[in-house]
Amino acid sequence: MQLTIDVKDSALDKVMYLLEHLKNDVKIVSKKPSSNLDIEVIDEDDPDYGYVREARERRENGEKSYSVDEVMRELNEG
Repeated sequence: MQLTIDVKDSALDKVMYLLEHLKNDVKIVSKKPSSNLDIEVIDEDDPDYGYVREARERRENGEKSYSVDEVMRELNEG
């Protein structure tokens, strides 16, 4: 399911804090200042749920995961 919400700048930090703490259940598709965020919830019925479960298991076994921002920063610095 995708949900589009309009968040006031004054509440953006609170909303992002909440979403970051739900990162196992919520995927932030787009993160643009002062624009809409696309949030995708992946349920067990979703065809992509197997990928989510596999990624969780790998993280539990110690594999490090990186955000797109971290990867892009590393590429730009290197």
